[in-house]
This record gives sequence, structure tokens and C-alpha cells, in this order.
Amino acid sequence: MSWRLSRAAAQIREQIDDSYPERSRKSDGTLGDLRHQNRESDHNPDKNGWVRAIDVTADLGVGLDETADLVNQIRKYAKRSKKKRIAYIIYRGRIASPILGWRWRKYRGSNPHNAHFHISFTSLGDTDGSFFQIPMLGGTDERPKTNGGKLAKDIPGGRSSDLPSGGSGSGGHCQCCSRSNPARNNQLPQP
Repeated sequence: MSWRLSRAAAQIREQIDDSYPERSRKSDGTLGDLRHQNRESDHNPDKNGWVRAIDVTADLGVGLDETADLVNQIRKYAKRSKKKRIAYIIYRGRIASPILGWRWRKYRGSNPHNAHFHISFTSLGDTDGSFFQIPMLGGTDERPKTNGGKLAKDIPGGRSSDLPSGGSGSGGHCQCCSRSNPARNNQLPQP
């Protein structure tokens, strides 16, 4: 079956690539390998061919603390955005989703997602590739002020680059599940 990556997934990956052009792509992935494809997963194409998951290598080239900060900004964006394109996020043995209001909880899958973070998308992201307003990815931080809910001044964030996006993992298979990765994930949660 032919497949296509959710436009929201492609957009956030492009923003990450633009903001961190020197990042590692060793654990990047989209489409699961054959073993992975024998079970339900957002890394597998749905009946219309949409793949709704990406893995992004945790090594952004600037330190893992910044990766944790970025993942938290993505989580906070998913919580406050009116566009519900992100279904859930997994990183460092924790998962966040709308189930508990985007609070972190323990992830019980076999792969704790330490080498990469995982983002799954809803079907709303299939055709909506609009820009993610995430400060560390070049977006603005639109938090309501305490004085009546007016939006705070836009705060530019992240770094930008004129370098093209992409890389060795930009269209590759999900590395967390490949046979060559001993820490492969055997239990991705269902959205």
C-alpha cells in the first residue's frame, strides 16, 4: 500500500529541522518496519494511506535538557491549541494526551522512548499542515494575560535557518521498531 505522512507531522518535523539543523536523525522515523506493521500503530498507514506518527531523535545537538523543554512546549501547545492535531506524545518513559488534560503519566510500553520522542497525530492533521505556534520552533507564545484574557505580546522563540529541511531519517522507517534496534518498541499505545 502506498502511504503519505500526515501534513501536520510533516510540518512539525520541518519546523524541528529548521530550528535544529545540526540535530541527529539517527532515531527519526515515520513508517514502521514489517514486524511493526503486523499490529495497530499510528506508524502504519490507515485505510486511506495516512501515517500519523513521527519519531524525532532526542539529540537536537544542544543538550537533552533542551529536548525535554521542546517536548514540553509541544505538549503545552497540544493542550491549548484549538486545532486538535496532536493525539499524544511519548518521551522518557512518560506519555501525555488529552486523557488527563495533557499531564504526564507513566508510559507502560516496552520502549521508554529515551533515544527519541514520539508524536502521534489525529486525523485532523492529515490535511492541516499549518504552522505550529511553538516558541522553540519559531512560533509565538500566545498565553492569555491575567487582566481579562487578552493575549500577551508575541514572544519570538527558537532558532531559524535557511537550510533545507530533511535528512537521513526524514522519510525513513521508525527506528524504535526496526530489527536492528535492540530497544525497539513492541507496544505503541493506541490514540
